[in-house]
Order: sequence, then C-alpha cells, then structure tokens
Amino acid sequence: MSAVLCNFRISNYACSSVATLSSDDLVTLLTCQLTSSMANSKEIWTLFFQKFAAPLDEALDKYSNKTLNINIPDPYVLDAFGEVIVNNFSAAQLTDVIFITKWFQTRLRPFLSSVSTAFLSILSSKNFSCQTYQVVVEAFSSQEPFMEEKQKRSIYSDFIYPFLSRTDLSGPRCGSITSGSSDWLSKNFGKFSTYATLKQLQVLNANFSRFESLALLTPSQAAELTLSSGALNSTSQINLVFDQLEKGDAFSNVYTFFTTFTAQVVYDIIPAVRDVMMNRTFKIISIRFSQFETSDWIGWFKVNLISVLPSFTAEMLINATANINCTNYHVIVEALSNVSAKMPENRKQELGAVLVAYLKRSIQQINQQACKANNWTDARWLIVNLGYFSSYVSYSQLTQFNISGLAVLDVLTGEQKARLILQPGSGVMENEVREVFSSVLKSSDQKQLGSFFTAFSQSAVQMNMTSIPTTVSETILNMTLAALGSQFQTFSPQDFALWFQTYLRLFLPGIGPSSLSVIPRNISCDSYREIVKGLDNVYSDLSTTQSKTVFSYTVDYLQGQSCVQSVSNDSDWLVKNFGQFRSFASFFDIIRLKPDFNGVNATGFLTSSQLEELCSIPSQLHGPQDVKTVMAAISPNQFASFFDIVSPNILRNASLYSSEVKGAFLQAVLLRGGLSSAAIPDSEVLQWVNVRLKPLLSSLSAADVTPYFNITRGRSCNVIQTAVSSLDSVRSSLNNDTQAQIYSNIQQLLTGPNGLGCYGGGSFYAFIKNSFFSFGFPDLSAFLSLIPANRQQELLGSISPGELYEFLNGPNTVRNGSDLCTLLNNYNSTNQYLEKQPVGSAAVGRQTLGCVWSRALSASSQDEVAQWFNVRLAQYLPLLSSQLISPTQLRGASCLSYRKLVSILGKSYNYSGTDFTPADVYSSIKAYLNSSDGTPRCYNSSNALLNSTAWFANNIGFFITFISLTDLQSFVSDSKIGVFLENSENLQLFNNSQIASNVTTYYGTQLYIQNPNYNPLSLPGVLLCGAPASAFVSLGDAVRQTMLENLNKFCSAIDPQVTAALVANIQTLSTNIIQSLGNQSIGLTEGQISAASTSVINSTLPLLSVITGWNQGQVNILIQRLINAGFYINSGSSLVTLGTLIRGISSATISKIPSVQLLTVSQNPTFITNILSAPVTLQQTYVQKIVSVDQTKVVENVPDALAGYIPPVLLSSPTSVNITIINKKSWRQEQAVVLFSSVASASDNTEELSESILQGFTCSSVQNLPRSKVTQLVKACRPRANRNKVVLKESQLTCMYNYVKDDSTLTFTDFPADMLLYYSLGTLTKVNCGSYFRALGGADFSVLSSVLNRQSALFTNAKDCLGISGVSLNSTQVEVLGNMVCTLDSTYIQNSNPLILEKLKNCGDLSDTQVTAIQTLLFSGNTPYGNSSTWNQQTLDQLGILPLYLDQNFWGKFSSTTIKTFLKTFFSSLRKQKIQNWKLRRLFTAANSVTSKSINTKARALTRAACSIGNITEATIADPSFPLGYDFTQFDACLDNTFLKNNLAAITEKVIDTSFLTSILSKLNQLFPSGLPDSVVQILNAVSRVATVSDINKWNITTIDALSSLMNSINGDWTSDQSKAIIMMYLSVAGNTLGTAEINAIGSNLCSLDPSVLKSITAQSLKSANAVNVSSCSTDQKSALYSIAKSSFSTQRSDPTVYYQLISSYLGGAPVEDIIALSALNVSMDITTFLNLNPDVIKALNVSTVINLMGQNKADLKLFENTTTVRMWAAQQYNSDLAVLGLSGGKADPVSSTAAPATTVTTLLTNTTITQTNQTVNATTGSAVVHRGSGLWLISLCVGLLTITPHLPV
Repeated sequence: MSAVLCNFRISNYACSSVATLSSDDLVTLLTCQLTSSMANSKEIWTLFFQKFAAPLDEALDKYSNKTLNINIPDPYVLDAFGEVIVNNFSAAQLTDVIFITKWFQTRLRPFLSSVSTAFLSILSSKNFSCQTYQVVVEAFSSQEPFMEEKQKRSIYSDFIYPFLSRTDLSGPRCGSITSGSSDWLSKNFGKFSTYATLKQLQVLNANFSRFESLALLTPSQAAELTLSSGALNSTSQINLVFDQLEKGDAFSNVYTFFTTFTAQVVYDIIPAVRDVMMNRTFKIISIRFSQFETSDWIGWFKVNLISVLPSFTAEMLINATANINCTNYHVIVEALSNVSAKMPENRKQELGAVLVAYLKRSIQQINQQACKANNWTDARWLIVNLGYFSSYVSYSQLTQFNISGLAVLDVLTGEQKARLILQPGSGVMENEVREVFSSVLKSSDQKQLGSFFTAFSQSAVQMNMTSIPTTVSETILNMTLAALGSQFQTFSPQDFALWFQTYLRLFLPGIGPSSLSVIPRNISCDSYREIVKGLDNVYSDLSTTQSKTVFSYTVDYLQGQSCVQSVSNDSDWLVKNFGQFRSFASFFDIIRLKPDFNGVNATGFLTSSQLEELCSIPSQLHGPQDVKTVMAAISPNQFASFFDIVSPNILRNASLYSSEVKGAFLQAVLLRGGLSSAAIPDSEVLQWVNVRLKPLLSSLSAADVTPYFNITRGRSCNVIQTAVSSLDSVRSSLNNDTQAQIYSNIQQLLTGPNGLGCYGGGSFYAFIKNSFFSFGFPDLSAFLSLIPANRQQELLGSISPGELYEFLNGPNTVRNGSDLCTLLNNYNSTNQYLEKQPVGSAAVGRQTLGCVWSRALSASSQDEVAQWFNVRLAQYLPLLSSQLISPTQLRGASCLSYRKLVSILGKSYNYSGTDFTPADVYSSIKAYLNSSDGTPRCYNSSNALLNSTAWFANNIGFFITFISLTDLQSFVSDSKIGVFLENSENLQLFNNSQIASNVTTYYGTQLYIQNPNYNPLSLPGVLLCGAPASAFVSLGDAVRQTMLENLNKFCSAIDPQVTAALVANIQTLSTNIIQSLGNQSIGLTEGQISAASTSVINSTLPLLSVITGWNQGQVNILIQRLINAGFYINSGSSLVTLGTLIRGISSATISKIPSVQLLTVSQNPTFITNILSAPVTLQQTYVQKIVSVDQTKVVENVPDALAGYIPPVLLSSPTSVNITIINKKSWRQEQAVVLFSSVASASDNTEELSESILQGFTCSSVQNLPRSKVTQLVKACRPRANRNKVVLKESQLTCMYNYVKDDSTLTFTDFPADMLLYYSLGTLTKVNCGSYFRALGGADFSVLSSVLNRQSALFTNAKDCLGISGVSLNSTQVEVLGNMVCTLDSTYIQNSNPLILEKLKNCGDLSDTQVTAIQTLLFSGNTPYGNSSTWNQQTLDQLGILPLYLDQNFWGKFSSTTIKTFLKTFFSSLRKQKIQNWKLRRLFTAANSVTSKSINTKARALTRAACSIGNITEATIADPSFPLGYDFTQFDACLDNTFLKNNLAAITEKVIDTSFLTSILSKLNQLFPSGLPDSVVQILNAVSRVATVSDINKWNITTIDALSSLMNSINGDWTSDQSKAIIMMYLSVAGNTLGTAEINAIGSNLCSLDPSVLKSITAQSLKSANAVNVSSCSTDQKSALYSIAKSSFSTQRSDPTVYYQLISSYLGGAPVEDIIALSALNVSMDITTFLNLNPDVIKALNVSTVINLMGQNKADLKLFENTTTVRMWAAQQYNSDLAVLGLSGGKADPVSSTAAPATTVTTLLTNTTITQTNQTVNATTGSAVVHRGSGLWLISLCVGLLTITPHLPV
C-alpha cells in the first residue's frame, strides 16, 4: 500500500477530486515525499493540505512521533503550513500555551529546519503572547542544528527582533515572565541570541543584565559588552568575560574578541583589568607561538594587543623570545617600545633585563649580517635591539656588547652617563669628566641633567662615596650653577630644593667665595630658604670661612627683605632664614634684621648670653608665660645668681614689670628653687623671704600659697610667724582665692602634730580666732577637726548655749549635718538648747531636727511622746523632710510615736514648704504597717493604749485615699480584719470616693462575710459599691429605688450581680422603672423584657439604645418587641436610632435597606462603633450592601474597621492606590495578599505600610519588584516600638529568608523575628550567635512545621552559643532565649532561673508536662512569687496568663473566695481575648475542683439530688465566674427550666463545662420537645456542641444568623456529621442556598457536604466569598470546589499573580493540565499550596515544571524534603534532575541503550493511568481518538512524551 501511495506525486493528490486519505496515509506520503529529491511548489503543498485538512492534525502528531529530527530539503512544506494552519489561528489560540506548544513543538517540529523568510513573515504578524512566543522560539531552537546559517540569522532578524520590538508586550519585552536577564535571553532568543548585537539587546530590554547572560553571548558581543559595560574598570567582570572566551575554541574566540575590541577607540584601561586581559590572553595565544609567522607577530603585537600590551610582563617576554628569530624579536621590541610610556618603571626595568638576557644568549645570531645592516652604528644597534629599554640597561651591561661609552654619548641616558663617570678604572672622573658632563648639559633631553644627578647620588650611596675630589665638585658645581644661572629667575622653590638639597648635595662642599653670586637677590623667600636648607645640610662639611661666606650671603639677602612670610613663629623664622649659621649673629643683629623679633618664642635657639640680653629688656617679657619659657632654659642651681641680678633690676624698674610677670618669677622659685629642703638653713630662707622674694610677694597667687608655706613647715615659730605676718601685711593686695588658700594652710598648721602647742588655756574659741589673723574663721566641720578626740569634753564644755547659738548661726557654719549631730551628741545641754534657743535659720533647724529625730521616735510613754512632739520639737516639726519620714526612719518608731506623727501630718499639716507629699507619707505608713503574718501592727486587745478597733482611723487616717487592695491585705489578713469592719470611725474613713473601688468593694465584701445580715442602709454611700448582691436581694421597691440612686451616685461601676439582684424581683416593667434603672437596665432578663409591653419598650428606646453590654438574647427580644410596637427598620436612619440594639436585627432586615442609605450612615462614628459589636454575619451583610454601590470604590466607601469583610476579588484590580487610605484599614491576610503587590509598588516609603498590609507579603506578589525594595519590605516587617507584630505564615517567612539571606548589610534586628527561625544555622559564628538568638527570642516558635525539626536544632545551637550545660538556665540565658523557652521540656523549666516564668507567659500554649514543671518551680518557693502559703489574689494577678494552664494542685493553694474574686476578672479578660473554649473549660475544671468541693461538701453530704445551696438566680449568673462553685449535680438541680428559658443567652455565654452544657441542652429539649426554634438556636453558643445529629435534626435553622452563630468556631469544632446535619437543615428551608454569606459562615465545614451539594454553589457566590480552607475535603469535594473557583476567577486570568492568589486555596482540586499551565505563568507557588495539591497531580510533574511552578519558592523544596509529599514526588524523578534543587532520593539516571525506542514508548503509554475525580482514563495505544480540547488525555500524552523523549537512546 505504501509503495502505491508513493507512486503518485503530491500534485496528483492535491488536484484529484476523488482521493481520500487517512491520517496514516498522510504519514506515509509525507515520509516518502519529503525524503525524495522531488520538490513541489508552495501552492501545491497548500492545496494538498487544504484538501486533506480533516486528518491533518492526527497525521502530524503521528509523523512527529515517528520523526525525531530530520532535515527537510523542501522549504515550501512549512510555508504551506503557514498559509493553511498558522494563518488561521484565532486570537485566543495564539495566546494558549498548550495549543501553541502542541503545534510548534510537536506537529510542526520536523519541518522547522526548512524555515523560510516567508514563513517567518507570517509568524511576525501574529499576536502571540509572551508565553506562546517563547514556545515558538524554543521549538526553533530545538531544530537549530539542522538549519543553514542564513536561516538562523533570518529567524532573528525577521521574527525574534521584530516581535520583541513591539510595544504591546507584557513587561520590558516579555521580561515580566522571566526570572532574570539570562532567563530572558534564553527564553526569548533561544539559540539565536548570537545574531543580536549587544546594543540591540539593551534596546529591547533596558533592564538587561549583560553579565548575567554572558554565557549566551558571542565573542563579538562579549567585546561590545566589555567596551560598554564598565568591565574595563572591574577585574571580576573582565574575568567573567574571559571565563566565557576560554570555553570552546579559546584562540578563535580571543581573536574574534580582540578584532571587535580594537576596532573601537579604546581609552586607557585601568591597570588591574588590563593585567587580567593580557595575562589570560597570553595563556591562550602563547601555545600557538611556535606556529606564528612574522605576520602573526605583527598582527597580534602591533594590532590586536596594542591596548593591553602595557601589561606585558617579563615572564611573558621570556616565553615569547624563547625560540624566536631576530626579525620577529625586532617586531616585539618595537611594539613594546611603542607602549612603554604606559608601563610602570619596574616593568620597564624587568623587560630591559629580559632583552639583555636574550641578546646575551643570541649575540651571535643578532650580530649576523641578516640581523644587522652594514652601516649600523653602535647607537643604531641599541635602538633596534633594545628600543626604549636601552635606558634601563646599565652602562656595565652595554660594555658587554662592545659598546663604547664615549661613542654613544648622544644615545646614553643621564643615568648611564653618571655611571660612566663613576665607573672604577674608567679614568673618566680624572680625565674626561668635563667632556661627559658637557654632553649632559648639551643633551636635547631636558630631563637628562636631573636624571644625571639622581643617578650620580644613588650610585655614590651604593659605592659608600661620601665625598668626591674637590676638583670634580668644583668643576661640576660651577658648571651647573653657570648653566642654571639664566634659569634661576624662573625656578620655583621646589626647583631650588631639588637642586640644592638633592642634586648638588655632594658638590656643595666645593663652594667658593663667588659661587653664590650667580644667584639673583630677588628670588622669593621660599626659594632662598630652600638654598639655606641645602647649605645647612652640609654645614658640618664646610670650613669656618665657607660658613661665614654663607652667613654673609644670608645677611646680604635678608637686608633686602626680612622674609617673614610662611613662618609659624620667630623660631621658625630664625631657623629657616639662618639655619645653623645663626650662631654667628648677636641678639641685636637679629633685632636689626627683624625689629619685631620675639626672643621668648625663640628661647630654645638662643645662647645663654642672648637670654641675659633678652631679660634686660622688660618689653620682651609680655606675660607670665614668657617668664616660664625663659626660666625653663635656666638651671635651678643658677637661680640665686640669676635673681641676684634680676631682682634688683625688677626693684629698679618695678613699674615696667607687671604683677603677672613678677608672679611668674616667684612661682619659678617656689616650684623649682628647692627652698623647702631641710638642708637650707633658716637664715637662707629668711634671706629669700626678706630680700630676693620681697619684690614678688604682692603677686602671690592661690596656687603659690602652699609652696610658700612649705618653706616654713618644720621650722621655728619665728620663721612661721614672720612668714604669716608678712602675708598679712600685704593682704589687701591678695585676691580672695589666695586668702582662702592662706586660711587653709593656717588650718593645716593648727591640725599638725603640734598644732595646739601654742594654746595655753583660756577660751578655745578666742584662741582659734587669734590664730587665723584676718584670714577668716573655720566652719563647724573644720572647728571640730581642730579638737583632738580626747579633749572634746574639755573644749566643748566651755561653750554656753548662747555661744553655741551664736556660733551655729554664723554664716555657712553648719555645712554637714553629721558634724552638728556629733556636736549635739557630745554637748551636755542639748535639751536646754532645743527648749530655750530659737530655731535660727531653717537649714540649721532641719539639721538640728534630724540629729534628735530618732530620740523622739523611740519615745515609749505617753508623757515622753508629748514632751518631744509638743515641747522640744514644737517649733521644728514644720521643718520635717522626706528623709525624716521615710520608711527607714519610721521602721524603729514606737506605736505611740508613730500614731502621734500620723496625726500631726494629717489634714492640717502644711506641706507647701516640704520636700515630701502626703503620698510620700503614705509610702512610709505602708512600710510601717506591713505585716508578714496578717496580724495588724500596733493593735493589742489586752493593751489599753493599743486596743482601739478604730485601727484604720488611728494608724492611717487622713492618708486612707492612697491605700490599694494589696496594701490593705498586707496590713491585716482576711481572717483578722473583721474586728475593725463595723467600727463607725473606720466606716466613715472608708466612705471616700477617692479610695480605689476595689478597696471599698473588698471592705464591703469582708463586712458581709463577717456579718451577712448587716443592713445595707447602714452603709455609708461609697461602701455600698462593695456590698455583695446578697445584701440587695430582699429589698422592697422603695428601698430598691433608694439603693439604685445611691449606687448610681457613689459607684462608678456597679457589680452586675448587684444590678441583677436589684432588678430580679421587678414583676412588671414600666417606663418610669426603666428610666429609674438607667444603665442598670442591663440586668433585666430576657423573660422580663419579653413580658414588658411594646409601648414601654418603644418609649424607652432613646435610653435603651445607648446602653452597652446587652447580651444577644436581650437585644433579640428588644428588637422583636420594637417591631411589634410598630417600629420600622427599613432605612439607614432607623439603624442609627437603634443604637447599641442594632446587634439584634437580622441579616435579612439589613439586606432590604437601600445600599445608598447604608453608605450614608457609614459616616456616623457611633453607628460604626455599634455595628462592630453585632454578629459577624450582620457586619458582612452590611459591607456587601455598601460595596454594591460602586465596586470601583470599595476601599474608599467601606469604613476602616469593617474593611476586613470586603471580598478579596474586589481588591484584585484597584483603579488607583491611595496608601494613606489603605493603611488606615484593618485587612485580613488573604485581602492583604491580593493588595500587596500594587501597594508595595506604589509605596515610596515601605516603613509607612501598616501591619495589616505587610502581612500580605508573598513571593508571588514581590517577584517583579526590585530586590532592594523587597529587602526594604522585609525590613519593614521587623519588630518596631509602638507597632503591632506583622503576623506571617511559614511560607511567607521562608520566602523572605530566601530573598535576604545573602545580604550582609543587614543585622538580625532588621528582620522579622519569626523569619530568623529559618536562618541557616551553619553560618552562625561565636561572634554573632548571641545577637542572633537575642533577636530570635521574640519569635513565635509555633509557626514552625513539626516536620522541619527546627525547634530541636535551634536549641542545640543555642546551647553551644550561650554555654548552656546541664538542664539549668541562668537569668542571662533565659533572657536571650526569650520565646524559645516555650519549646523547652519540663526538665529545663523546673531547674532554671525563675525568670523563665515571665518568658513562659508569652507562649501561645503549654503542654501538660510544661505545666507540671511550672507548678514544680512555683511550689519550690524560690521565685518572686514567694512561698505558696503567702499567695493571695495579687499573686494570681501577677502570674499573668499562666493560671489559664495550671491544674487543681495549684488552685488548691487558694481559698474559694480568692479564686472566685480573681476569676471574675480573669474569665472576662480571657473571653475578650477570644481564648478557645477548650482552654477555658480546662481552667474551669481545675479551679472548680477546689471551689465546688469547698462550697458543696456539706450539701453533698445531705443530698445528692435536691438543690441544697440555693437556686441559680439572676445575681448568680451575672457573676463572670459563673458557674464556678457548682458541681454537675447541684448545677442540674439548681437550674430551673423556666429560669433557663428567661436567661438563656446570659447562661450560655458563660457555661463551658461539657456536663453542664449537656444539662442545659436536656432542659431545652424538655422546654421545646418538638425542636428548638431559630431564636433559641441562635444563642446556644457552646451548648450546641453537645448536641447529637438526632438533636440537630429537630432544630429550626431558618436564618443565616442562626447558621452563622452555630458555625462560630469560638465555641469549638463540629464533627463532620454534625456540621452536615446543620447545613442540610438550613438548606432544607425554601429559598436558602449556599450563597456568599453561607460560605463565609460555614467556612471549612463545607467539607462535610456531598460533592453534589457543593456543585450547587454558583461561581459568583464563591467569587464574592472569603477563601475556604479545603484541606479536610476529599478529592471529589476539592475537585468540585476547584471547578467552581476556576469559573469564579476566570476574569482575573489576565493577571496570573492575582489569579493564583485568589484560586490558590482551591488548587488541591486542580487537574494536572491546569497545574502545568499555571507553571508557565510565573506565579511562584508557595510550599504550603504545593504540598496540598492532589498527590496524583504532583507525581505527574517533572522537575522543570515544579521549578517553574514554585519560582522564587523552589528553595523550600529542600527545606521540606522530609515531608511525605516531597519524598513521594522526588522518588519519581531522576537524581540528576533533583540535584538542581539539592534533593536526592530519586531514581537512578537511565543508561543509554540501543533498543528500539518505539517499544519503550508503547510500554510507558500503555501503562499510564491518571486519576481525575471519578473518572479513570487508561492511555492505551490506538484505543482512543484524541480530539482537540480533550484536556487531560492530551496533556497527559504530552507529559508522557516530554518525559520520555530526553531519555530515548540515540
């Protein structure tokens, strides 16, 4: 049959009207026709394909599978396909990745190698998407090996470049769907990137990172890149370029590279880069040197390498000249000489050395005629063979080549000429120096003279030549100076310095009388100084005559100008202008040349005789510093002779010497003269005092006093007296500081060993006054210091009280209170002094009071207390200080003194002049009254002085307003307070509204515990606030009204139990009663409200609508009563009128109100506050109505606090981004994820983004942002002061880490603490680990997936870092670990520092073993909470959240009263925090095991059935801790059914114990035997969770409100059967469907429904709903939901990122083809979503697909490699593929085989089975017809083929 078919040409079939061909026939025809030599025209092929279009698709599939790679000689086949097929692709097909892949990578693949310009023209006109375009490029690339060069170039020029030049592409030229420049180049250019110029690439993609794509560039492109990218300034970049050039044919690549490179104008390359280029190029080309012809040497060295040749090294030159002839050698020398100017000196020298070595080695060859022209001179020989480098060859080396130095003088350098002169044995220095040096002077090289002298100096040093013959130095110096004479006028100072200090240094000793005459006298001072400096350098080498000649030159020059410029001082002037030649000048010579010369400044440079002349001129001494400077130059042993001359001069010219100058001279003597030495006799000292120092004493300073007195110490009284007397005689000329020092030194004399030796009795006070002359009198401290300890009684006893008063009240006498106390304690007449003498100054009075205060406080009798407080201290008490009333002072006070003081400091005490306040007094009272055992201090019933029950009035009194409950309980225990409670003085004392409410409440509670029958009418107003509810139960209407008025008047907050007790007995509500109740109406029961007339409810609406705290049952009934009264709830204004009652309306009601009106009331802040307290479904309904007004302005229209209810889909395409508005709103995470990309892109300051926006960070939303901005976003999520934590999921945190892990500029505190959980522990060091764990301490460790085992790894590393050994942690370690302690086991907790308890308070949950350990630590007593025997309510308060977890052993340490009091507030707090019910239940059970046992023990003993502890009442259930204290039996017995019905919501809001809940449900079933009505179901709360399916099936669940209430997760989880029963009961009601509100209410419980029910959900309902967690759904359920979701979000597919974000939660039901399609959309699927995909789908994905699918998140596969899903997937992959991800555990790579591929393909395809929902499709060859759009089978087949193809044997 095949032969028959092939006998006819294609034209026969195309033109036949009767031929019919099957797909197999077409395959046969294509096979034989395309391999034959016969060609057909495009028109024939077009006609043929049009005729047989029906079987064509199938035929092409078969032909493609049969033909892997062929070269089709007929180019018109593909052109025909273009006309027949490609031209007919629809717009949708052109953007369908799967469709285009099928056609170009399968069906058309065998024909692509024959591509023509015509076909490319067709393609370029098509509107491919970026994804489909890349598919086409990939297809062409697969056939590139079979194409001709012109075809490849045409693909680029006629298809790729035109397509990418379009302006309608996504991102920068299809760059938004690629992960970088390399990826962009690879995907968009394939194997044709080599035909693009670099400039074109940059035009197409402004963000093109050229180095990232280097591996894909040609050598020419690489050269362009090098020239344009800045690589010429970067060694790392140029190395990358050459790394690439070395791949393949390196020599050819480098040649091409430099051909392009040198074609451009290349400016200087930085040496480091040039070195790299030269080095790496040389390595490549040097291996070809042996094959080089002369043209090659010229081409490389004179053309290609010209820009990098300056980096040619000696090693390279050695290599290049190893086996080279002279011609090529000369090429190299010339080339190197041409670029030598750019070489560093050392390289030139090295190259010169190599050339010399070559010449030595090849001297015979070089000197052959072939290498040397006949007429070459020595000079020409040097130029050709050494080129520029002859300058770097020594003269001695030149002589080895028989070069005559004199013959080549014109060629030699200055250095070489210098060495010629110095060459030993040459005779040049002796005979021809003038000739040689003349050639230097005549050289055209202007630098030769300088180089000559430089080389001469260096060589002289090397030869240890310190001098040269005089004739030589004279000759060269004079010739040089003569030659330079005409240039000196143009010389700069630097030039003079160079010549006179460097070049001519060796020659200056040859200076003669006229040598310096050639130097002009009008040169600058700077130039002159450089000459002087040079001459100064050879000063020691000059004779005296020469030195005088120089000095004469200096004087001669300076007479013309003094050269004072550019000098820092006169010393500088002297040195710079004279050098060492200044020694020939006199001081007066100096002044003559510089009249303003300051000799003091130049002291160090003047001779001794010059200093004497200086001091003889008073005007030279301008101040004391001048004197110090001069005196520093004079030795102390010259002082006597010096001052024998100077002092008389000062005395004669006293008016010319200032006081400061004289003082400086005096100071020099005192400090350096050594006059205090014992070796100096008294007579010499007197000579100094009376003669030499006499002119100076009037200038004595304070600092000089002590040195002056040191002269007299240890000497005779005559010397001392004379010295002090002399000072006293000049006192008027001495300043205050000096006199003070004199006073101090006199005092020291008196306190010395013989200080009182001159005291002979009489008045000690008078003796002291006389000793100080007129220099002052000592204060008290100094006065006491003058008295020896053994003579205190004697000397103080002579002072009368009057004298003491006079002394103490002298100015500044008492400076130290302790001194006064010392005096008064040793003074025998202290009491008389206090009683008789006035207080005097307040300061002294306070100090006096302080000295005697302890005596007063310790008084133990009434009389003594009265004497002290009423008599002695009467005038001193107003002077009390904070120190005197401090706890420390009062600690030892007697009770009588303490009470007296409290009384005195009461209401009438004047605090205006004190440094303490009543609060300070109370602090001391608190410390004084604190009792360790609860026994009240200062109370003794058997002591008449201390037995008053007015204890609070006596011991606290006026200060009672400062008392706290903790204080009160620390003063007196609960068991001992009773005796004081009914005392009238105490009652009145506590009747003070300024006292803390919990104190008065406690007082009232204790009063009623003491006396349950105490009449509340007898309680003062404020104490009513603390009375228990039981006190108000039996009150009549009139009394109740009075109590209400008093409670409202005196109490800021009324106990709900009291309110309930007061209103419980109201039988009929009236308007007046409600108005009188006011806010206490909150205590009304559901039954009372229901029984009230509708008119009463309607008329009191203004009052009821502002009351807060209603429960759901109350507001439901109130709303119903209002409706019954005719109140219409049909407008926005009616909702506002309802106020706080709005939470009682139904969702259906609000849905009927016009949306525009609801939008209007959203501007009312009070309304928003009220609706926020309403059920969630009501809030959601309200928001749905608002967003329906204008879906383009949902962000603007929805109030900030309600923004969380906006459907995420409405946030996916914002028309504008107003960050200010968005930041103010509260977003849920799934909303934030959708918003994040647009907000982050628009934000210029990531720090301003709110926490609720930042929680939307995902890899998919940031992948198109610059990495720097992503880093900023990560940083913005860090912990910040006054900001809530940004709560992030694990996949978000790992994404963040993958972005910033390589950024070394960030510190640990720059990251979110939770992100640090994933930090690579292997990178930690001992230096930074502490900082890491300190930052990590703020993390939530519960975020970690258990499969990662990170908690254990983190703690192991922390132990090593922090030095943790054993199981005990110190406080520092605990502080650093922070929240990591939440992961520790019990052993660590119970053995660690108690600080661990404070850290455990931050834990989200605690295990049972951890709780046990916490209790063990607490029970040890070694914590701040103390011994358990001292625990009270304060202890419970301080423990924070920990009591939530502790068991009955802990609660057993407290009394029932303490437990109930604490749990009232604790339960309320926990419910506000929305703590899960199971935790509350555990707490209740533990605490109730103690309270119920305590309360019911006796009752249980009496009966097990009847209510024996009192029926549960309104007051009982108003207790926030209800039903604490009841066991199940009593709860069941004491809860009346009718009472339950009337108070259902109030009860169900509090009861959480399972047995109690069962009891409630049982009673409700009794009340409603036919089933619970919707209104009851709505307020069941936790009761609902104990219902059976049978119970539920009898419930009436008709409204969304009831359904939403039942589904509230705070009440616990439902079983699947329960959930299904509830939902189906709801759906059984006509009109009820699974709409948006229902989906939001039901949430993940949707997974309890059958797939058939789920399919009833409409696409719009799911689209507007919150994302549903479908992880618990079955495969069929997930599939059903995914199908709906796919339709729901179809309009978002244009933005793949948003589409993925919206549909991600449903992807667990997606089929494999959809996941594969998603992988091409660059969505960066997170690891959580990936792990939740259908396992069968995951198995079908290859590594490449998964990498594309996960994008930026692909690194998480390694992190989660131990999960079952990842292990299962990896096991299906080849190990070589997995290695890219760092994974292992796959299959061994296949071994090549020659077996027929068809067998393998058939086998694999035959056995391929894919499960999708309920259908199983078996892919058996030939068993099914494949049609376009058959979905799963087509994709599966493609996947199978793509997976098989790479591994088929060749």
